[in-house]
Amino acid sequence: MVPSDASHSSDAGDAGDAESATRSELRALLDDAPGVELRPMFGTLAALVDGHVFAVALDDVIGVKLDPDALAELETLPGSEILTMGARRMKAYRSLPAQMSTAERRVWLTRARDHVATLHS
Repeated sequence: MVPSDASHSSDAGDAGDAESATRSELRALLDDAPGVELRPMFGTLAALVDGHVFAVALDDVIGVKLDPDALAELETLPGSEILTMGARRMKAYRSLPAQMSTAERRVWLTRARDHVATLHS
């Protein structure tokens, strides 16, 4: 993971807060991911590759940006929803189901990172 210039204090909250737990989970899932930068953005924590967002910790979910085929695949999993930021539905992002294992979450985050990296290479 590439260190961010921003300190973690700007995205810190109450340790029991669901959003803080989700941010901590995203940080842990991507801790050793090559080329990934975690940075406060959109009032939450975003994961970037080459300066472009591929995942966000939003409320109590992690959302990933995927290609249409991968979005359709993720849509078939119970608990995955189109990500909503404020009033805007982000159709290129879906949430990872809460019951998904850590290993599966890492696979989906890697797919999202690789997809976004190819969009901007």
